[in-house]
Amino acid sequence: MIKAVIFDLDGVLVDAKELHYEALNNALPEKFRISLKEHISTFDGLKTRQKLEMLSQKKGMPLDIHDEVYEMKQLETAKALKNVKVSENLTELFKYLKSKNIKIGVCSNSIRQTILIVLGKLDLFEYIDVIYSNEDVKLSKPSPEMYWRCMIDMKLNAEDVLIVEDSPYGLKAAIKSGANVFRVE
Repeated sequence: MIKAVIFDLDGVLVDAKELHYEALNNALPEKFRISLKEHISTFDGLKTRQKLEMLSQKKGMPLDIHDEVYEMKQLETAKALKNVKVSENLTELFKYLKSKNIKIGVCSNSIRQTILIVLGKLDLFEYIDVIYSNEDVKLSKPSPEMYWRCMIDMKLNAEDVLIVEDSPYGLKAAIKSGANVFRVE
């Protein structure tokens, strides 16, 4: 029996794939920018620092600009997230889960600040039991670490948990966790 649902953030609770893509490209020097297709096929679901490392390896982006690009990307993301709108369907889903005593977690490869901004804009804090960001774990997705930590915090076994994911890296982490997985297209 499912006793908890753990949601990914980007692509699940909020449609932010293009938002992250645009924020990254706005922060990158023009010659290192990527296409939307490339973002979705290669970079989707990774931490910004991982994306920057890949750009250095694949496109020769200098390592000494990583910090500057990272900070600019976070500013661009925070600015764009101010336009996130409350979803009545999402609020109703969270209310329903809580009415059935089902715990709710959020595990995202985003930084904590991004998660808090989005959950605040969606007005969902009162329903959430546990939050994990990429800053709360040693290994981000595709490692299952954040899912395992969330389950431990909830005092639940993997078979009692449903994870809702969309990205290839997130799905790998969810499957490795041993929990039930629902894929969002």
